[in-house]
Amino acid sequence: MTHHDEIWDCIKKCMPRRRWVKLRDIYILVNEELRLDREDLEPEAPSSRIPKWKRNVRNVLQLRKRSGEIEWNGDAEYRI
Repeated sequence: MTHHDEIWDCIKKCMPRRRWVKLRDIYILVNEELRLDREDLEPEAPSSRIPKWKRNVRNVLQLRKRSGEIEWNGDAEYRI
């Protein structure tokens, strides 16, 4: 299972600075940069088709938004 610190390190390393980036593009960069394992690919909930790793990316973004390390424009775009 990919941990939150790994996801945040990947986002900091790969996400362009001072430019709004759509959530779907953040998913792409995380998926390309990290080695996701079988547990990451499992559904986030029994009734969901969304994989756990995407939920974890959203959780990391929300945590870092609250700490002021990343901005959110209210329209699924984030900026470091």
